[in-house]
Amino acid sequence: MDGVLKALTAQVDAHIDALFASLNEQIAIPSVEGTPAPGAPFGSAVAQALEHILGLGAQMGFCVKNHDGYVGTIEWGEGEVLGILSHVDVVPPGDLSAWNSDPFTLTEKDGFLQGRGVADDKGPLLSCLYGMYALKQMGFVPKKQVRVIIGTNEETGWGCMDYYKKHLDPPAYSFSPDGMYTVVNREKGILGADFAKEIEGAGACIQAGEAGNLVPAGAAAWLPCTAAQAQAAVTAYSAPEGMRFTVSEEREGTCIRCKGRNAPSHSPARGVSAIQGLLHVIAGCEGAPGALRDAAGELLGLMGEQPDGAAMGIRCADDVSGELTTNLGMLSLNDGMLTAKLDVRAPVTVSLDDVAAKVKDAFAGQGYHCAGEHLKHPLYVPADSSFIQTLCRVYETVAGEEAVLSAIGGGTYARAFPNCVCFGSVWSC
Repeated sequence: MDGVLKALTAQVDAHIDALFASLNEQIAIPSVEGTPAPGAPFGSAVAQALEHILGLGAQMGFCVKNHDGYVGTIEWGEGEVLGILSHVDVVPPGDLSAWNSDPFTLTEKDGFLQGRGVADDKGPLLSCLYGMYALKQMGFVPKKQVRVIIGTNEETGWGCMDYYKKHLDPPAYSFSPDGMYTVVNREKGILGADFAKEIEGAGACIQAGEAGNLVPAGAAAWLPCTAAQAQAAVTAYSAPEGMRFTVSEEREGTCIRCKGRNAPSHSPARGVSAIQGLLHVIAGCEGAPGALRDAAGELLGLMGEQPDGAAMGIRCADDVSGELTTNLGMLSLNDGMLTAKLDVRAPVTVSLDDVAAKVKDAFAGQGYHCAGEHLKHPLYVPADSSFIQTLCRVYETVAGEEAVLSAIGGGTYARAFPNCVCFGSVWSC
C-alpha cells in the first residue's frame, strides 16, 4: 500500500500546476444563479462553469455529458455506481468591502488560496477530478463506475437534483466533498420560507440582504421622514459591535443604510445582521409611517434578539447536532408589500415539519401569509454503516490520523440520495 500511495502522490504532484490553473479559470466564472436561458436554467455564468468542468473531464478521457444544463456527469469505469456529488454554483460574494481580494480572482495569501468557490465547492470538485485522472494515468482500473455528478443549483433551490432524480438512476452509494474530514454524517434540517403581507407605508421602500442563506451585511430603507428624525433613531439604538449606519437625504425623503457582517446562515452568531439593526431603527423612527414601525416591531418580536427561535416557540437542541438557528436573510418593501425570507436550521432528531408548522403559525399571527417554503429534511447516517467505516479506514490509512465524525448546520448534496455522506474536503479545527 505504501508503494501505491507514493506513486499516486507523485502523479498528483505532477498535475498540481494544471489543477491550480483549472481552479483559477473556474473561480473567474461568477457562477451565482442568474436569469434562466435555453440550456442554462440557472443563468449563463453557471452554465459556463458547468461546461468548463465537463471540458476538462473530456480532455482527461472520461465520458462526459451535459444533461440539459441542469447537471453534468463525468463517468469512469463500469458496474455499480459510486457517486461523487459536487457543484459549480456559488453564493453571492456579499459585502465586497469585507474581502481583502477580488472574490472572483484566485489569490494566494499566507499559504492559503482564496476566492468564491475555492472551498465550496469548485476546489473540492477539481481535486476529485484530478485525483481520478492521476489514478487513470497510473493504469488503475476501477472495479465500479465512478460518476462525478456536477450540480448547478445547490446553493438555492436544488433544481439540479430534482432533475437528476427524475431522469437518472441514483448511485448505489456516494459522497460529497462539501464538508469536513473525516465524515459528516449529520446535517441539520433546513426550512427556507418566504412570508409577505401588505402594509400602509406610503413613500417607504426597503431593500435588504444578499441571499436567504447569508446573514445580511447590507440593508437600506427609504422613508418619508427628515434626516434629523432618522438620525435620532440611529443614535437612540445601541448597535452591536461591527454594525454602522449612514443617513442621507434621498428620493424626497431620507435613506437609512445599515452595514453589518456576512456569515453563513447556519452560523448566524458569526455575523452581524444589518436587517436586525435596520428594523430597530425603523421601529424607533418617529417620522416613519406608523404601519411600517409596527411591522418592524413585529418582525423583531418574531426573530428575537438571539438567533435561536425562542420567540417563535421553536428553540431546541440535541446532543448529536446542536442547537436550532434562525436567520432573516432578506427583507423588502415595495408598493406596500413587505416580504421576508427566513432560514431555519433544525437539529437532526427534531421534526422539521413540526418546526415549519410552528414558524408559519407564528408569522400568521402577525398577519403574514406564506408565499413559499422549501424543506430539506435532515441527514443522519449511523456511524456503524459499512460505507462510513470504509471511508474512515481510507482516511486513517492516507492521513495517518484517527477518523472523526461531525455534524454541520449547512445543507449539502449528502442528503440528496440514500447511502450518501460528506467526506472532506476541509480539515476541522
